[in-house]
Amino acid sequence: MDYPFTATEPLSCPPEFARRQDEEPVGRVRLANGEDAWLVTRYDDIRALLADPRFRVWLPGVPGTGADDLLFTMNGSGHARLRRIAGKALTSRRVEFLRPRVEALAEDLVAKLIAQGPPAEILDGYAIPFALSVLNELLGVPPSARDDLRAWADGMLAVFTAPSYEEMTEAARKLGDYLADLVEAKRRAPGEDLLTGLLQARGDDGDALRPDEVTQLAFAILLGGYVPPANALAQIVLRLAADPELPRDPATTPALIEEFLRQDQGSAADQGRVAIEDADVGGVPIRAGEFVLAPLRAGNHDARRFPAPARTDPLRTQGHLTFGHGPHHCLGAALARLQLRTAVTALLAAAPELRLAVPFEELAWRRMFLTLQGPVAVPIDW
Repeated sequence: MDYPFTATEPLSCPPEFARRQDEEPVGRVRLANGEDAWLVTRYDDIRALLADPRFRVWLPGVPGTGADDLLFTMNGSGHARLRRIAGKALTSRRVEFLRPRVEALAEDLVAKLIAQGPPAEILDGYAIPFALSVLNELLGVPPSARDDLRAWADGMLAVFTAPSYEEMTEAARKLGDYLADLVEAKRRAPGEDLLTGLLQARGDDGDALRPDEVTQLAFAILLGGYVPPANALAQIVLRLAADPELPRDPATTPALIEEFLRQDQGSAADQGRVAIEDADVGGVPIRAGEFVLAPLRAGNHDARRFPAPARTDPLRTQGHLTFGHGPHHCLGAALARLQLRTAVTALLAAAPELRLAVPFEELAWRRMFLTLQGPVAVPIDW
């Protein structure tokens, strides 16, 4: 069967996942790029796969060699070392240090959005600039470079825009060159940003990151901290605007956002693995060299772990997989939660009666990261 599956409702998990969880929890699929893989759909099996050392990261369409260029594609001891030292810099203390600035950024963007008057477009007018603004603060990007940084990120990712492959390659080169220069600038003149923290971080044995490794981490942070949180915020606002019955009390916002993260269909990318030795998943034999794909959204909608998974229930006991699991669990999960809670709280404080400005059926959608999809725009009224 071809994958990705077709979803009957853009904000709902494709029903084929539920069928497979009951009848074929580990089964074969063919990807859009022509590759064959095992698809794992149950929550427990996905968690086990992501923590299994018999598998290494695999990206569909990318050769197995030369794929260890970013933190989320690395494997083994090299990956563990980078995460161990990076964790000394990206701490809960640093996230709390950023909180006042993140709150100010959200309030400023919301004020501009409201001042323009309804209708307002959330993706381009709020979610994207907010995600980029937080990244700029985190990495210490000077104001003079921020427009270029966005242009390069957009050009390379080709998610919110659709340039040619040559333009994507050139944008990636320019972005990499700029980040290398920025890291060198932080080495010469330390600040209070994450790049300085990464340069100064030391492992328990005194090990430090080289400047090129800090550049590599900065590249990964930019990739992970731009599109996923922007798309997640846009879809959270869309769910709130489309359903006036959902709670909007600030006290319930953290729990509601966790439930929205569980239901997410547009920012938690499928996790690919390749077996480096003969193994098994869910009792199904997987031969060395075979590809395995784990859709996190399928695990998040497994009724064995989350009863009535289609229902939005802020009181639900969480444990969702949206930030991954195992060695590649998202290092920036705490910051992402701060961003989403802050952004939603600020928007609802200014527009507590927000609603969709057009019928839901008129919204346009686009494919993202091979298997996900997101709204082209989220117009709201209040």
